[in-house]
Amino acid sequence: MKRSITSFLASGLVSTALAIGVAATPFNAFAQDSGVKATIPFAFQVGSKVMPAGTYTFTHESQSLMQLNGSNSHDRILALVLPQTNLNAPKIGTITFTKYGDRYFLHKVSSSATSTAWECPTGKQEKELVRELRNQRPTEVAVNVTPTLQH
Repeated sequence: MKRSITSFLASGLVSTALAIGVAATPFNAFAQDSGVKATIPFAFQVGSKVMPAGTYTFTHESQSLMQLNGSNSHDRILALVLPQTNLNAPKIGTITFTKYGDRYFLHKVSSSATSTAWECPTGKQEKELVRELRNQRPTEVAVNVTPTLQH
C-alpha cells in the first residue's frame, strides 16, 4: 500500500514537471528571440499613437505584448500582438505596414530568428479610416529588419 502511494505521488510529480516543461517551452523559445531593429522612413501609427520616422527596436515582452523603442524616450509604446506561427522562419525579417493614403499602420513584425510573426490587431482609428475610404484599397509596405544581439 505504501509503495503504491509513493508510486502515485512520483507519477504525479513527473506529470506536473512535464506539464510545466511543455507550458514553458514556448516562453523559453520566445525569450531567446531578442527582437529586431529597423529604420522606418515614415511616421506610422500603433493603435492610437503616432510614432515618428526613425530607428526602432521591436522586442517581445510576452506572448501578446511587443515593445517598440525609438531613439527618443518619448518614442516608446507597448502594443498588443497576436502570434502567427508558420512552419519555417522567413529568410529575411520584415516590419509590415498597411498604408491608406499617406497614413501607415503597423501590421506585422517577423524575424528570421523565429517562425512566429507578431500581428497587430486592427485598431479603432484604422477601422474608421477603412470605413471612410471604402472604395480605396490599402497598400502593404514592408521594411527589412536586422535581428538584435542577445544580451
